[in-house]
Amino acid sequence: MISLHSLVAQVGIGTITPEADLHIGGDLLVRDAFTMGSLGTVSGTDEDFMLISRSTNSSPVGRITKLDVNSLSVAPVNVIDYSFTNISLDNLRDVDLQYDSSEYIVGVANFRYLGDPIQKVNAGGTKSIGNFVVHTFISGGTWHLEIRNQTLDLDPGDSVNYEVTLIVYDKSYFRYLTPITTDLGGNNAGTASSVPNLY
Repeated sequence: MISLHSLVAQVGIGTITPEADLHIGGDLLVRDAFTMGSLGTVSGTDEDFMLISRSTNSSPVGRITKLDVNSLSVAPVNVIDYSFTNISLDNLRDVDLQYDSSEYIVGVANFRYLGDPIQKVNAGGTKSIGNFVVHTFISGGTWHLEIRNQTLDLDPGDSVNYEVTLIVYDKSYFRYLTPITTDLGGNNAGTASSVPNLY
């Protein structure tokens, strides 16, 4: 049912009493083109705007999802700084960050190593600085953090502190893309083998 209200030029779909220029009383499905612009500067006096996105995994494809910022317990993207002190040697093997892996994605955005250096060792006639890693991983249903040199330790009596910035994404606004594997053929520069479909 389409209703035209000629006095104020309002169109109603699914309603005979439109309350806006276009008032849809029901669901809207966009099957092909849907244009979204970037959000400009929002001043403190701006009100009642909504953020929307076109879902690619709805059935059928094209459902519009509204982000109601007033009802969120967490933001879609969260930035959190962590500081770890009094670490055993340099081994931060497994810190349970306690973020539910079914609800969140946790990634490392920034890292600082503060303290004594790890001493190089001779390995097969060459000096080795070991194998240092900084990464998050899932274990037991929650996100965990590892920061350490996997093959070398600090000298006894030395100390180190780690500062790390984590980005925590709400999975409601996150999707996994197909992995892209690229063989660089022994080179240290090249081009990724494909471009992911972001739409």
